[in-house]
Amino acid sequence: MKKNDTLELKVRLARFLCANLAAFDTLLGGSALTAPSLVLKLFSPRRPPAGEALLRRTASIWLFFVPVQVWAALKPKNPKALRAVSILRLQEVPADPIWLATGEGYGAFGKFGLVFAPVFNLAAGLFLNHVAKELEKKAD
Repeated sequence: MKKNDTLELKVRLARFLCANLAAFDTLLGGSALTAPSLVLKLFSPRRPPAGEALLRRTASIWLFFVPVQVWAALKPKNPKALRAVSILRLQEVPADPIWLATGEGYGAFGKFGLVFAPVFNLAAGLFLNHVAKELEKKAD
């Protein structure tokens, strides 16, 4: 496979990733904003939901990610757009381990999400940063 073909494949994957991140953050952020107690029960079924105000605040952050991710999905050859999503994903990496370490009553779904999300965010952030660097090199 030629270098340009490989980069084109990575750009298509970056577009797909950013579009799906936008959809996921719309669902998660919208749910957490409009039904925080339901989201808390989903993650922590063995404890009474607490922290609705904090979850609503977090929802507004997730919803802020959406337009940035849509921008990158629409302009996947723009290294600035990919790097912006990369930074957003990477800054999320420590959040879930801290929540897992300090929270209580997590069910299987909650534990899975809080363990999987940082790994996924790290991989996605590093991948998008890598593609942005390759696009910048190609432009030089």
